[in-house]
Amino acid sequence: MNNLPEFTFIDLFAGIGGFKMALSSNGGTCIGFSEVNKDAIKTYCKNYKIDAKLNLGDITKIKELPYHDVLTAGVPCQSWSIAGKNMGFDDDRGQLWNDTIFLLNLAKPKTFIFENVKGLVDPRNKDALNYILERIQKAGYYANYHIINSQDYGVAQNRVRVYIVGFREKKYYDCFRLIK
Repeated sequence: MNNLPEFTFIDLFAGIGGFKMALSSNGGTCIGFSEVNKDAIKTYCKNYKIDAKLNLGDITKIKELPYHDVLTAGVPCQSWSIAGKNMGFDDDRGQLWNDTIFLLNLAKPKTFIFENVKGLVDPRNKDALNYILERIQKAGYYANYHIINSQDYGVAQNRVRVYIVGFREKKYYDCFRLIK
């Protein structure tokens, strides 16, 4: 029997399910995901034995979300990656941050976890990061970013990412700590 707390989550930019795997193994139930890549959708559904009908589709077209406790999003990173063209918000993919925060503000889950490349916290993107954090604050959340290398958590990969974690209630934000 699993003694983990139960909670619900929605997985935006789901890919093949990294957030799904992590949250499901910690007591979460995925009640919807959003992905547009057909191969990723097929893999996600096959890996987790999920009906493709749970796919909410293109987040720019989502007008409402069912109630959920946690919102996750691996917002496309090409706009902030050193391997990309560094176009930031001038790239359509960079604009997806606005759609993500719109859905956060619309649904008002208890907490959220957003992931992106570490390029988002580079000095050249300072204004963009501040804009994202300000929009999150205006949506009613206490949030901060954390730079995490998956290698430090036992993953056989040296992959540095930025995670923006936020809470609607300040008391949870104040006691949140990363553990290794």
